[in-house]
Amino acid sequence: MKIAYFDCSFGAAGDMLVAACLDAGASLTTLEEQLAGLHLPLGSYRLVQNAVNRCSLRATKFDVQLLNHVHSPGASGSGSESSHRGAPGDRPSRDGHDHDHGHAHGHDHEHGHSHSEGHGHEHGHSHDHSRDEEGHSDQQRSLQEILALIANSNLSSEVKELASKIFSRLGLAESQVHGVAVDQIHFHEVGAIDAIVDIVGFAIVYHQLGIKAAYVSALPLGGGTVKTMHGVFPVPGPAVLNLLKEADAPTRAFDVNYECLTPTGAAILTTISQGWGQHPAFSRIESVGYGAGTINPDKHPNVVRLIVGQAVQSVQPSSSTTNASTGAVYRSEVIAVLETNLDDCSPQVLAHALERLIEEGALDVAIVPQTMKKGRPGHKLSVVAKQEDSLRLQELILSETTSLGVRCYFCERIVLERNFQEICLGEGPPVRIKIGRDLNGRIVNFHPEYDDVVENARSTQRTLKEVLLQSLTLAASQVGGEAENEK
Repeated sequence: MKIAYFDCSFGAAGDMLVAACLDAGASLTTLEEQLAGLHLPLGSYRLVQNAVNRCSLRATKFDVQLLNHVHSPGASGSGSESSHRGAPGDRPSRDGHDHDHGHAHGHDHEHGHSHSEGHGHEHGHSHDHSRDEEGHSDQQRSLQEILALIANSNLSSEVKELASKIFSRLGLAESQVHGVAVDQIHFHEVGAIDAIVDIVGFAIVYHQLGIKAAYVSALPLGGGTVKTMHGVFPVPGPAVLNLLKEADAPTRAFDVNYECLTPTGAAILTTISQGWGQHPAFSRIESVGYGAGTINPDKHPNVVRLIVGQAVQSVQPSSSTTNASTGAVYRSEVIAVLETNLDDCSPQVLAHALERLIEEGALDVAIVPQTMKKGRPGHKLSVVAKQEDSLRLQELILSETTSLGVRCYFCERIVLERNFQEICLGEGPPVRIKIGRDLNGRIVNFHPEYDDVVENARSTQRTLKEVLLQSLTLAASQVGGEAENEK
């Protein structure tokens, strides 16, 4: 299966994500051809793809140039700035971290916002679109209008589905910001042609690359404030925060004085991500793409890095029959392994940390004695976790132990499908038998559940060894007999 990892260490915006996919091998020509099926006004925009350098790194810059719109920030009377102070040569009509907030129905129809003075550059563009006699902008669109535009297009069903999900997620976040129902949301900048092209265009190039599952890094938010027609807001904006909250997406500290993650970027990433944190395990990397933002800082490359490749395949033992549909005997999954060495942590603290890690979702926790530097006795704390839980559990280790750093790596494991079957021992409560099966349903392992054995031993005043032996004997005749019949 082809999977992808979006490394957004320095931020993300809609056009940067499209650019990363183009740089990884998607075709601009195909993108243009498929976007024509969206039936946007003829000759209203032009797509531009350029090679640029970001902190000495070659990357792709993607722009949507609006052809039939007048960029006149002062005409609308909105009072928001629309000047752009990016790197020399940047086009003022487009920015690497585009702003595309939706606003509730009934708000003023002017739109456009930029970062406050002193940030060194501004992320924003304002379009004074033509208005009808009542003063309504021709670029104000309700969520339902945008979804209908997508549904009535000639796009493939999978592109329609992804683009609609992204818009719906963004619409829900905006409705929460403004305290109104989703069907009352009327988008302004998100309704503009360039933002529609960003979201639908991403869905097109994403499926062009054949990606079946995507994983995303922890997301930086940036700092400072952003000017909008509704006033000055701190970064991150409220819509971005709602999107991250609903997706349980992790963030990372990044000390810059501008917005790193835009609403469109957040909506796309929270829609496609099936796991957060470090990159998953690839059996083979097929392509790497870099999507550039507009600004070009001296100390970091303002890019989204995209890694596309094949997922680690399930292990297939030659001695067993295989599942006809998948060719695999055991289910394979990628998990995170977290480790830290401790030589100054008390046993009480370690025991409590183990309990907390299990409570917070760790799949397994082990504490192994070891001899450390200077001959000190110490322990290695090792945690197995789901990928999406890795960052949260690393933070828990740092807070609950004396560790100053946690190692994290991803690896594959194969697992049996598990279920329980109760057996009665004649006296005392029943004991559950945990049964492990392969993907063909064949029983590979079974064993009494320890807590049930303890409860039975206490209630019957027998030894644990006696109850365990009886449980294994009965399980062998009942569950083991079932396994023999399957053969």
